Amino acid sequence: MSLPEWITLFLRNKDMMKQQILHVEEKGHIVHITLKGEKKQDSFCYEKLSDLTDVLAAAKKSDSDPNYSVNIVCYNTAANLQILIDHWQQFASHQRLLFYFVNPKSMTDIKWIVNPWLHNRISEQKSLVPGLKSMASMVEEWKR
Repeated sequence: MSLPEWITLFLRNKDMMKQQILHVEEKGHIVHITLKGEKKQDSFCYEKLSDLTDVLAAAKKSDSDPNYSVNIVCYNTAANLQILIDHWQQFASHQRLLFYFVNPKSMTDIKWIVNPWLHNRISEQKSLVPGLKSMASMVEEWKR
């Protein structure tokens, strides 16, 4: 299952009770979701996090539009976790930015989710890296 397929299925299942999703469109590595109340959500799917220019532009847009949110969906790997850690302050400045670290084949949990903006407000800086590594360890690392 590809990352766009995974996030689409996950968000549709999460929405079963509320029934807020009106339309889902996959375009390459981005899943566009339209919700009731003129809300929109984009999920950027990357096997390996690297050039995040388009994500950061979208996250900046979400700062000025409370009806728009951004997800980054990636495999749960040490390299992807390191990108999150290395760019933490940059990500933590965007309130409506979520990271989904996934491994659909994991025998334990299949995902862990973090909102850097919120996490930055409730955790101490010195416990950031150990805390993120602890969350990551709950999901088996992705191996092809």
